[in-house]
Amino acid sequence: MASPLDTDLKALLFDLDGTLLDSFSVHFQAYEAMFARFGVKITRETFLASYSPNWYFTYESMGLPRNSWDDANTYWLEEAAKRQADLFPGVREMLHRLSGSHSVGLVTSGSKARVMSDLERTGITPYFQVLVTGDDITEPKPSPEGLELALRRLGLQATEAVYVGDSNADYEMARAAGVSFLGVASAFEDTGTDRPFRQMASVVDILTWL
Repeated sequence: MASPLDTDLKALLFDLDGTLLDSFSVHFQAYEAMFARFGVKITRETFLASYSPNWYFTYESMGLPRNSWDDANTYWLEEAAKRQADLFPGVREMLHRLSGSHSVGLVTSGSKARVMSDLERTGITPYFQVLVTGDDITEPKPSPEGLELALRRLGLQATEAVYVGDSNADYEMARAAGVSFLGVASAFEDTGTDRPFRQMASVVDILTWL
């Protein structure tokens, strides 16, 4: 398989959940507990069918009234704070190696407080030259806003970066921004869904592409 990474590559930008952080079970349990407060029962199957980095799409798909969305955000953060997700194996070592030769950044839909807590707890904050969270943008994925903001902060063109993520929304964001994309197999994505992009079994496989 030919590598999409060429000699002009200057930056590697990553999604967080499902890509660097093994957070599916934590997030599913937080959604399950949050929806239960509204009398809505979810299963893994219904969650996967409605999941999106834009959580308002998930709320709407599950029939949660719009006037409950602010409370749902609060409840979800409360539930997520009770649980901790670990990095996928080899992620810290991978980021250390990449940061020696490339700019490394994070572009995620997660709230800044939650994301910074996870980064500090797992000890990977120092590896990122740029951090873009859901609090830094007005349009979530698949809008290219977050990725374009990261590129501006790094002073780079779209052709000088690659985005690494685990969802179709990640791919659509990268495509809209004109950035090359590498996919990672993820529990957040329904395994029966066709992918318009190539997938690595693990994010650390990117080291073999450089």
